[in-house]
Amino acid sequence: MDKERYRVIDREVRLMAALHSADYRKCYGKLVDGGGEYTPEEKNRIKRLIRENKSYVLIGDEDYPGRLYDMEWPPLILFYEGDLSLFRRPSAGIVGSRRCSDYGRRVTAELASALAKIGLVIISGGARGVDSAAHMAVLRESGKTVCVLGTGLDVVYPEENSVLFDQIRQYGLILTEYPRGFGPKKWTFPMRNRIIAGLSDQIIVTEAAEKSGSLHTASFGEEINRIIHAVPHGIYSSVGRGSNQLIEMGARILYAKEHLISDILSESISILEYRIEDLGLMELNPEMNDLEKIFGLERVELDWKTSLSETMAKSTHELFLRTKTSGGQYPG
Repeated sequence: MDKERYRVIDREVRLMAALHSADYRKCYGKLVDGGGEYTPEEKNRIKRLIRENKSYVLIGDEDYPGRLYDMEWPPLILFYEGDLSLFRRPSAGIVGSRRCSDYGRRVTAELASALAKIGLVIISGGARGVDSAAHMAVLRESGKTVCVLGTGLDVVYPEENSVLFDQIRQYGLILTEYPRGFGPKKWTFPMRNRIIAGLSDQIIVTEAAEKSGSLHTASFGEEINRIIHAVPHGIYSSVGRGSNQLIEMGARILYAKEHLISDILSESISILEYRIEDLGLMELNPEMNDLEKIFGLERVELDWKTSLSETMAKSTHELFLRTKTSGGQYPG
């Protein structure tokens, strides 16, 4: 079903179907059947869930992330805390091993940091290892990150990430398709991985063993035509064998972050505008040499300054017009 077919289904029907059961196929069946009948017990349980989970977006809603319609089995509901507008921004998913090596952690942090500096939203799963390294690197750069959980929003898993999740709630977005109180299950993490893949324009696997959940994320991404990148590892590295297999199977080899950034900005230089807005630099009209350092583009071989100058001039003019019509105040 495409976006419009979901949209025309009555919202109450979509809500009841989404909360019908933890079993995705049963929920989806209810949606397709137009809701059907619910027992009094089911109705009371669903009403309780609505009271306990007030921040959510349903499939077919205006704020539902458009990328997820590419999926065969998109989530019917997403519970969230944070900034939903991040769904509309260019993004990259970064995933990898929970038990990552020092090399994997370092590569992850450098890539996440570099991509956050140019305005990309970094998406990951909040797990130990690579996921946590990616989220933390973005936050250190005052960038934007999205964390997709395999539990309810109130369940901290792993426990040591409690502070990290709070920071993501405040400065980014944390979301899940499971209601509050729902704990981790083996099957919830592959389901989470498909959402990471769906939300991402491209997926980067920095370190993965042969039987890693990150390979599932890459597989989901390949099915919906996402660009897959993999960081190469030495032939004696067991934790990176899955990454090397991805490259062998056709993933783009990622051996220099400057090449990736150049490719991304060649596609759309306007991504840099998000970073300028995030840092509140638009009104300051910064010099291009200063922006080069802010974006971390000193070593990137790309003639981006002319294009960005034109883009910024247009954006500054639009900002001036909005300020003029709002009585001289910058819009908050």
